[in-house]
Amino acid sequence: MFTKRPRQPEPDPDAWGGASSDDAGRSGPARMGVGAQVYVLDSDEDPSTPFPYGPTGIVVRAGGSAWQGVSAIGGSARTWWVEFDSPQIDRDGDGPVSQAQVAERWLRLAPLA
Repeated sequence: MFTKRPRQPEPDPDAWGGASSDDAGRSGPARMGVGAQVYVLDSDEDPSTPFPYGPTGIVVRAGGSAWQGVSAIGGSARTWWVEFDSPQIDRDGDGPVSQAQVAERWLRLAPLA
């Protein structure tokens, strides 16, 4: 139930195109937002991730800003509510949870299928 997602190579920086539109009619590069398919960095990619198994899911709403600790550079970060594809246990062993507020720094857009 709680298995790590298979590793996939990182897309090239221009994988979603740099032009205003492509042949399929999509405009501009993909961006984080409501409806985006995402994955959370796993513990191999970032030891401080809140979900060590790297779950996948869909952004369901903006989470606003979350104040970070005094030692953090930048002070605050954008967060998103993510509905996971399957219930997840967090880093502290709490859960399972079906959705959670996750800082954008731990989210990546899922590769295009």
